[in-house]
Amino acid sequence: MNRIYTSLILVFALIVIWTIYLTNVKQDNSLTIRYYTIEELVSKESSLSTRVKVGGLIKPNSISINAEDQLEVSFYVYQGNDSLKVYYYGIRPDLFKDDAEVVVAGSFNDNLIVATELQTKCASRYEGDLKNIEKI
Repeated sequence: MNRIYTSLILVFALIVIWTIYLTNVKQDNSLTIRYYTIEELVSKESSLSTRVKVGGLIKPNSISINAEDQLEVSFYVYQGNDSLKVYYYGIRPDLFKDDAEVVVAGSFNDNLIVATELQTKCASRYEGDLKNIEKI
């Protein structure tokens, strides 16, 4: 019986130590991405390379798709009067078009976001379906 309690205390202590290590000691910046506004990034030092997440609208007539490789696209995302260029390589969402609301995540350097994630937002597309749901 004493061995069981000793083993349980040892396992519990290891779990506590591992949790403390992961939350306080290990500084892994790849696990967290800070959400920025475009205004914050425009005013930031351009030589600083960080992982960012930005939301905004696609600037009209700024989408440039590579003719040879359809997966390669660049465009400008804007909020108010501020805009940033975004480069993305991958499959684009169905709702990707001018003035679509997007969220991009990737690395920011020299006023360019090299996106690894690209999502479009369109809550109004599904609003009609949600209005017909009965409240519980």
